Amino acid sequence: MRVDSDRSRGNMKVLVRVTCAAALVMSFAGCAEDPNDTMSATSSETAADGSSLVIASVQEWKVIANRNTVPAGPTTFLVSNMGTIKHEFLVTKTDFADEKIPIEPKTNRFSEEGEGIEVVNEIPEWEQKTTESLTLTLLPGNYELLCNIEAHYANGMQTAFTVK
Repeated sequence: MRVDSDRSRGNMKVLVRVTCAAALVMSFAGCAEDPNDTMSATSSETAADGSSLVIASVQEWKVIANRNTVPAGPTTFLVSNMGTIKHEFLVTKTDFADEKIPIEPKTNRFSEEGEGIEVVNEIPEWEQKTTESLTLTLLPGNYELLCNIEAHYANGMQTAFTVK
């Protein structure tokens, strides 16, 4: 029996790529889930343009970021949708306590123009298994990184974020 070596090599390349991608995702997820992880800004935490770099992921029903504090100024969010459905990513400055933005019963979302809330900017809904980026200039204050698609915020798709 003869094995097609080109097809075998192609399958091996795909396997290697998938394995490497899975290892990268798993190492990121393991590091990002520690809420007590308070990394300080270093050169490895800056984007090519010199802004603070936040690497994050969204998925059912959570938002995970590699850091929860950045200095005021330019910040780049590199966000992967690791879920099975579309999500959005909002950078929201708020006076509300963590996870306490009021939800409107009719929409099962919060009003993005509501009092005590400022949606600084967002990555609109995007496809699963893809990555998007957003660069902003952030002022000091309390923020939440979140998804405000119907019921997503209410189901825990948020994380507290501070700009000092």
